[in-house]
Amino acid sequence: MREDMKTQIADTFSELLEKEDIDKITVTQLIEECQISRQTFYYHFHDIMDVLEWTFKRSTQILVQRSLESQDRIGALKEYLSFVRLHHRKLKRLVDSKKWFQIEGMMVDAVQVYLEKVAQGKISDLRLSYEDVQVMLRFYACGMVGVLFQHIDDRQLNEEKLLRQIERIIMGKMFPGD
Repeated sequence: MREDMKTQIADTFSELLEKEDIDKITVTQLIEECQISRQTFYYHFHDIMDVLEWTFKRSTQILVQRSLESQDRIGALKEYLSFVRLHHRKLKRLVDSKKWFQIEGMMVDAVQVYLEKVAQGKISDLRLSYEDVQVMLRFYACGMVGVLFQHIDDRQLNEEKLLRQIERIIMGKMFPGD
């Protein structure tokens, strides 16, 4: 029952985010929409950002799993692009919010988890330190999230071309002479 209530609060929050900026969503509004007590809300979450983080982590865990189940890197990258397209309105509201820095970090973390899983078998061959690997993965994750959000409103985007470009960058094949 506890997890169901947490999910209900998160789903209601997500619905509100379709209509309103995160900066305007309040605990009072959320508990009224959920028809729960303030005590119930605070039993599950500390504040609105806690709801956002939990909701986002839940969504990105599913996203990472789907990307890992893809047959190839392009399929995995399509999962991320589809996620951005599917949640376009919510993500746009989050991008425009005061909380953008935290939200961007959550998205970068999700992409980094995917990249870590993909790279697990390949990194040992590179003779890189753990710290070097973490910097490299963070760099790629930040870049990938940045590119996806850069094109969030681009209706003329050649998605297939963009995905191939991102794949070439990740694979280290997009330098002059490659």
